[in-house]
Amino acid sequence: MKKFLIAASFALIAMSANSMFAQTTNLNVNLANVYSIEVTNPTVTIGMNTAANFTEGNTTGSLPNHIKVSATNGYKVTIQAATDLTSPGNDVIPVSTVVVKTTPGTFSGAPGSIDAGSNAAFPANAPALSATTPVELISSTTGDIRGFNVQYTIPPVSAPVYLNKPEAVYSTLLTYTIVAN
Repeated sequence: MKKFLIAASFALIAMSANSMFAQTTNLNVNLANVYSIEVTNPTVTIGMNTAANFTEGNTTGSLPNHIKVSATNGYKVTIQAATDLTSPGNDVIPVSTVVVKTTPGTFSGAPGSIDAGSNAAFPANAPALSATTPVELISSTTGDIRGFNVQYTIPPVSAPVYLNKPEAVYSTLLTYTIVAN
């Protein structure tokens, strides 16, 4: 019994000594401003291959979540063409004959995340592309993790510009840019 009491005393002293020992650590969260944009369709095509296309124009249709934005604060998204639409034979069609419309998409962050909504604003009328200056497509005063649908259109007023041009694929490189708002 005496040995038991001595062992129990040592156990109690050891446990009480451990329970009084504590350590601390500092937790830091390094929060940085993040602005990124992803284009999900690397190539888009507007067909001008029926008689109606040359009077009524044509469109890509709405491309779902064509651009995905991640921004920790307010932002603006612009688009700019590198050049006018150019064929392999160097024939040119003004890139301003194409307009771009953006609307909210369905992508809103990681699966299971809470969608806080968006206050993204869009131009009242679909703006024409430009090879000389960036064209604003989206503006928001708050951060977002969101997809946006994009539709490229040759409107009826621009369709006749495509008449009397050699048959070819006319192309340009479009650059989307996101900046702090």
